[in-house]
Amino acid sequence: MSPRARVVAALVAAAVHVAVLAPLADGFSVIVGPVFQPQAEAILDGALPYEDRGFEYPPLALPLLLAPAAVSDGVAGYVEAFSWEMIGFDLAIVALLALGLRDAATRVVAALACYSVGIFVLSGTLAPDSALDASLPLARFDLAPAALVLAAVLAREAARSATWSALVSIAAALKAYPLLLYAVLVRGERSLRRVAIAAILPLAVAAVVVLATGDRFGSAITYQSDRDLQIETVAATPLLVAHLLGGGAQITVGGGSYNIDASGADVARAISVILLVVGYALVVWLAWRSKAPPMHAAAAVIAVAIVFAPVLSPQFLLWLLPISAAAYGLRAPNLVLLTAIVLTQVVLSEYGQLAELDAGFIVPLAIRNALLLAYLATALYPMAAATGRSGCPTAPAWPTRSRSRRPA
Repeated sequence: MSPRARVVAALVAAAVHVAVLAPLADGFSVIVGPVFQPQAEAILDGALPYEDRGFEYPPLALPLLLAPAAVSDGVAGYVEAFSWEMIGFDLAIVALLALGLRDAATRVVAALACYSVGIFVLSGTLAPDSALDASLPLARFDLAPAALVLAAVLAREAARSATWSALVSIAAALKAYPLLLYAVLVRGERSLRRVAIAAILPLAVAAVVVLATGDRFGSAITYQSDRDLQIETVAATPLLVAHLLGGGAQITVGGGSYNIDASGADVARAISVILLVVGYALVVWLAWRSKAPPMHAAAAVIAVAIVFAPVLSPQFLLWLLPISAAAYGLRAPNLVLLTAIVLTQVVLSEYGQLAELDAGFIVPLAIRNALLLAYLATALYPMAAATGRSGCPTAPAWPTRSRSRRPA
């Protein structure tokens, strides 16, 4: 695809994204206005993020929350400024897909189309009556680490050792999940020293800044590790189905999410953690043995983290969407993922009746989670097939190519 065609594709896609998302910039959010804005104002007035305000995210997430407060007045102004901040990261993902993928024109267009459809669905274009947020991508800051991770994997494919490692590290200082990518992205890496230095520096700087102010971020770690089994997780689905069949289940609120209170919930949570650890180890092993391209390996790692984690907030799908769009275009895995995203928006539209735990909420959620499992299976199948070919001298025919310009 020629550079000029890539620029045109980026501009057209960006214009469409702005046209869809801009009218939603001042929409309602249960987090941005009621939670992020008071936290940001208090921290700007001198409060310690973790000790005084109970900030639950890694240190580099703070600038994302503080910047809208620094340029706006009041809750409404903060919400709009925060939304435009997220639109900026959305446009960065569009630019990365259009300009960074070294593929044919059809695959670049397919990646842009897949990402755009997912974003527009989660923005409420199909089911705009969610009781939670007018536009999910603009009501959380998950597009920020997602953009950094996509840039990191593209840099890994271009054999930019320090660049990709630093980007992953910065992303992990926003939300911790990108740390899981190191195990697959270092395969074949010849400059491990540069990777290590680039990984340590952003995390060390963030930690030093927090500690130098007299703050401690241990509360954020315990906050996340002590969370109960969220109602939208794959592990909670059997308990919800049992509830429809006559079992008992209730909703509790804690850790910033709706959790399930039912017989066997603690066991289900423990099983999900075990499956997360085992599944992650399996993905890493398959990625190394099959020599999976970085984009495909990253998609599988993020998928297993989402599917088996004891917390599965709907915005977590934003972590997977850009990577998956780049890896698979409009092939089968992304058709499964986009269907899951549509059902996620259907589930969000039912949150107003969440306390009733009726079939209108549970059935689409159960189907969504089954589709996420199916997505993980489609992501792992090429790796497993390649690993099973003993003595095969070449890699399998991956759904799309993502090859480095030179060995890494």
